[in-house]
Amino acid sequence: MMAHLLRPLAHRACLAGALLAGLHASAQAPKNQEPTVDEQLAQRHRFGLSLPTVIRAQARFMAARATNPGPAPGLPVTLADGRVDRLYDDGYNRVNSLGNPVLLGAPATTFFGYANDAQVNNVVGAGTLDLHSVRLNGGDYTRKLDNQPFPGVELFYHFDWKARQHWRLGFELGVAYHYFKWEQNGAPNSQVNLLTDGFALNGVPLGILPPATQFDGVFTPVPGSSVVGSTPTRTEATVPAAVTGVRKLELHALQFRLGPALDWVPNDRWLVGVQGGLACGVGVSQLGFAERITVTAPNIAPVNQSGQSADTHAWAGWFSALRINRRLGERWDAHVEVRHTWMQALQHTAPSRAGEINLTDGIGLGGGVSYRF
Repeated sequence: MMAHLLRPLAHRACLAGALLAGLHASAQAPKNQEPTVDEQLAQRHRFGLSLPTVIRAQARFMAARATNPGPAPGLPVTLADGRVDRLYDDGYNRVNSLGNPVLLGAPATTFFGYANDAQVNNVVGAGTLDLHSVRLNGGDYTRKLDNQPFPGVELFYHFDWKARQHWRLGFELGVAYHYFKWEQNGAPNSQVNLLTDGFALNGVPLGILPPATQFDGVFTPVPGSSVVGSTPTRTEATVPAAVTGVRKLELHALQFRLGPALDWVPNDRWLVGVQGGLACGVGVSQLGFAERITVTAPNIAPVNQSGQSADTHAWAGWFSALRINRRLGERWDAHVEVRHTWMQALQHTAPSRAGEINLTDGIGLGGGVSYRF
């Protein structure tokens, strides 16, 4: 009878003991199993895809003279000074079919033109025809602009070379395509270098026969052709101007990078890494403009200038980056990154407009995914 009563109690005691042993073993086991070195190097290869964007990369526009007024007359003035083709924003004075023969002691031509009668100063015995050439050289026009950010695309390969309990040392190779664009509409507070060449009327008034706001002379003189001197009196000044119209600069860039990478692995979910190394690239830039320049000066009408050009570039520099990686599954990761590239400024050269691109001023931001194996 006693044995019959004790059997249930013994059974309950065994169950309680097993439960206590299980709780004790659970308390002793580590809550977060750290990845071993072998586990970290089991998947030492990684291919990734990123969508990088660069912000605050800067560029500026520069202007050359869009016309060719020729060299300034020498001192003393020679006959050759009056036998040069001279082109302006509002007219021209060129060598005619006779080679600009001497009239009243100086070369003169019938092959000239002007845009507006306001350029004609009819003064008895001392009249002049004023022709102008403008070059934008300051103010709003030449200030630096930030780029309009557009996402690029990058492919990279990462190799883990060595590992410690919480650290990895490896190398990474990447190739990326970026599109950069800078654009500005107008520049109301600008400055221009205004070149004014005055040509003697030789006592014969212009703008009367024929009456017109625009005049074009003849290459081959005929009786009654209008004649002006062809040796200018030149002055230059910096004056205010307002610019309307659009100008833009674009860069299509293919960039490569290679360098070491050091990663900190706090647990099996997160990775924080720094990188640095060589950065190089090639690219094509395109510049286009269609502008109207209104100069604050008398006797000069608004000037219209337009054009487009392309240029090629190659560069080399250095990059540094900070990346945070989050494991999504057994083989997939997601990451975000901040990157900076140091390189020399790129120069876009063209006849009448130029540009300077400085990618070093920009900061790269990006995110993407990678596959480990």
